[in-house]
Amino acid sequence: MDILLKILAYSLGLLLLVACRGQELKRMPDTLPDINGKISSLTQTATTQNNTHLQLLVEAPQNTESAYAQASVKVDDDTLIEDKDGKRLKAGQLKEGQHVEVWFNGAVRESMPVQATAVAIRVGN
Repeated sequence: MDILLKILAYSLGLLLLVACRGQELKRMPDTLPDINGKISSLTQTATTQNNTHLQLLVEAPQNTESAYAQASVKVDDDTLIEDKDGKRLKAGQLKEGQHVEVWFNGAVRESMPVQATAVAIRVGN
């Protein structure tokens, strides 16, 4: 009976630990960005309780190492946005002319420019 109570207490403690873990913090990818350039246009597509959804056109300068020359990038609630010092930003703080590094989430629609959803954006460098 004593062993059964220990097993039950251990299982309950483990269950509580897993349930209280919460969501993992979002982190910047440790790979090269998919596009490295300037925001040449920015359109607000929606507003939620927590954030603004945007559509960005990012253009890489000719001498910049970047996988794409241009990208139409969707920014939503799941997009992590930070400045160069790691400070979290909201989508509404993005502006035309800012230099950004963008990492894509999932498939890229191959058009000109490519279309993708941003998983992370770093502003400035």
